[in-house]
Amino acid sequence: MEYIEDKEIVVVFSKRMGLETLASKLALLNGEQMKKFFQDREIKIPRKINAMALTSALNERIKTLDSHSLTKDAFSQLENYSNFTEFQLQNLFEKIGTEEDFYVYRKNLWKILIKNHIGINLLDGEVTRLLNMKKNPVVTFVHYSLCLSEVTLDVAKEFDAYPLTKFEGLLNTAFSQEEIRTLGKKYGFEIPARLKKDDLLQYVKDMMKARRKLTLAVQRELKDMTIVQLNTFCQLQDLGISSSMKKDELIHLLMFLIKQAKFPTIQAPNILGFPFTEPLKFRVDLDVVDNFKRGKAKKVIYLEEDDKKIVENMEDLIIETPKKRPTKDDMISEIIKKLLPYLNIDEETAKMAIQHGIDVNPQPKKSTALQQKKKTR
Repeated sequence: MEYIEDKEIVVVFSKRMGLETLASKLALLNGEQMKKFFQDREIKIPRKINAMALTSALNERIKTLDSHSLTKDAFSQLENYSNFTEFQLQNLFEKIGTEEDFYVYRKNLWKILIKNHIGINLLDGEVTRLLNMKKNPVVTFVHYSLCLSEVTLDVAKEFDAYPLTKFEGLLNTAFSQEEIRTLGKKYGFEIPARLKKDDLLQYVKDMMKARRKLTLAVQRELKDMTIVQLNTFCQLQDLGISSSMKKDELIHLLMFLIKQAKFPTIQAPNILGFPFTEPLKFRVDLDVVDNFKRGKAKKVIYLEEDDKKIVENMEDLIIETPKKRPTKDDMISEIIKKLLPYLNIDEETAKMAIQHGIDVNPQPKKSTALQQKKKTR
């Protein structure tokens, strides 16, 4: 099998076929057929590729959103779109994706798989078999995603198509408590809003065992503890959980479970994408979003080119203000600024003097001859 990138041509058993044509045909496979095909082969679907395909379809749909399309919280989350994990992308798709988007997603998924055919070892015979397979009806996006989840794996050092080293920080800033629990359920972890005594006890044992501190004496001590005492024990041992399970405790527990599970991964460090698989860059105007959807829907998504046009339009509206002729008060103020260093008065007095023609620094009058004689007597 060969993929000629500059011409977007795929060669299967010496037969040339356009990438668009081939991907369009493979996009007709439903979720069950996809699951069966990848279950029977050694290399599964890299989760990063599925996230790329979801992003490619969502990019175009996001451009069409208005202030009535989502809640304010959802639009606020959308500001972090470039860092969305597969779970977040799937949630967003369920909210705004159309049937057309669903088809684009499946088609682009195959485009990316074909471009990475060497990395996933996709062979000519496999592609031919898929093309000849009878196409069954595609049900829903949710069903398709559930089928794919059984044959999708993260690449090394990632979780949910996001770098594992940064995942805890992302959970803290971009996930609600409910979303954290739902994400855990996606990977087989049941994390309730509050832990019962037995559940808390089991997690405490697991965490102490991971630290190699679960001795027989500790086990006996834990067995006889009340739930209040277990909470105190968790605090003293800095286990990061409690029966109340606040958000930071949910995150701590989920990260612990992920590391303990040691999910299998795919060694595929150089996954190739397309320009259309890059997350769309945009700005969200949250000020126009109204959860009650009152009034006319307003523009809320601004692409980089939109902001550039706004700036250009504002520059066109700027008109140079003509120079104003100085008033009498302006001239008086200018005169005072120049005279003040030579006058022994304040600025306000000087201004009044000039306005009323008062001599602010009178010179002594010359004495008459008669006055001079009187002084000498």
